[in-house]
Amino acid sequence: MTPKPSENRILDGRDVDLARAISRDDGNDDAPMILQPEVPAALTFNGKSHAVMMVSPHDLEDFMVGFALSEGIADDISQITLRDVRKTLQGYVIEADLHEDVFDRLADRQRTLEGRSGCGLCGVQSLDAVAMDKIGKVTPGNMAQDIVLQAIDALPDHQTRNREGGGLLHASAFVDAGGNIKLVREDIGRHNALDKVLGAVARQGIDTQGGFVLMTSRCSYEIVTKTVQCGVGGLVTLSGPTLTAVNLARQAGLTLICRERRGLFRRFA
Repeated sequence: MTPKPSENRILDGRDVDLARAISRDDGNDDAPMILQPEVPAALTFNGKSHAVMMVSPHDLEDFMVGFALSEGIADDISQITLRDVRKTLQGYVIEADLHEDVFDRLADRQRTLEGRSGCGLCGVQSLDAVAMDKIGKVTPGNMAQDIVLQAIDALPDHQTRNREGGGLLHASAFVDAGGNIKLVREDIGRHNALDKVLGAVARQGIDTQGGFVLMTSRCSYEIVTKTVQCGVGGLVTLSGPTLTAVNLARQAGLTLICRERRGLFRRFA
């Protein structure tokens, strides 16, 4: 039996402008949805290419700073000097200079492959570079339930790009001790979204004391290590954690709250 047009659930979009799609969950089959690009971005330190990551092409200065800090390449934003962000035919090139005291660290985290938007370890050259047993320590966040739920409820209003793109982007927010969202960054990759928000926090000089990171993604190992590396004591994710992530959070003293089944949340660390 042929379904009625109103019953069709797969619409033909082959003749539609590639920058648009034609279905959203608002009851209007013709409502446009902006498709989200992911492009290669080459990260260059002191004139030397370090990694090529697949990213959403916005807030790239924040991404560069956050990447350097969360990967332990630099300890402080004062050791990073942004030089240029330029668009090329192939993608983007982001250039920065590192202080001479930390430049030698690049060799320990050198990446030989492109980093996929959903992968945090692509291109790392050895298991020693992963170093899951070398996580630092943070002061645990004291995040009351009402503070956490307040931020979770407020987050969708800050996800402007995600609304335009039909729910394809991850969001990462920094929330202060009062439960107020200070800023949000979005990206097709969850690690990238986190790097962008950590970079924005550093560039804007936001005090992280008592605050926490809120993410729409699951909690993987590297989400924990990046948060701890930047000295943030709390992490909340809207999907579950891995066992490794929980163990690392406990080891670091990170307060970790993640969504469980049935919409409930659990404090794992």
